[in-house]
Amino acid sequence: MDKWESIAGRKIREAMEAGAFDNLPNKGKPIPIETNPFEDPSMWMAHHLLRVNGFAPPWIEEGRDIEQTADRLRTDLSEARRRHAVDHRGWQRAVQEFRERGAELNRRILTYNLKSPSGTFHRRPLDLEAEIRAAQDREGF
Repeated sequence: MDKWESIAGRKIREAMEAGAFDNLPNKGKPIPIETNPFEDPSMWMAHHLLRVNGFAPPWIEEGRDIEQTADRLRTDLSEARRRHAVDHRGWQRAVQEFRERGAELNRRILTYNLKSPSGTFHRRPLDLEAEIRAAQDREGF
């Protein structure tokens, strides 16, 4: 045995050789971490209750809803482009509706960014004109 090997290292190696780690729960999976070391201790219970009941803090749920709304807006615009391929007036009405709904979503995004605890969670407002151009390009019109 190497005389420089630490006692802890030796004990771990011996336990591994004896198979002490073979039947651990969640073997081969990430270790489930129940606590966030950066979480405010005074908010732990509230967050725990939300988490075990399938909820998240309001700003997280709002972020999910914003993402779903943005996806729905893009889908609606693409469908409108296909529907109004030869109807220029219909397409213009659809674009105007998209701009109105997109402006409302961008207001929600700005409010969400004020609520989120860190800039890493911020969402960018939709570039409405770029979305319109992309819908036109996707549909080949």
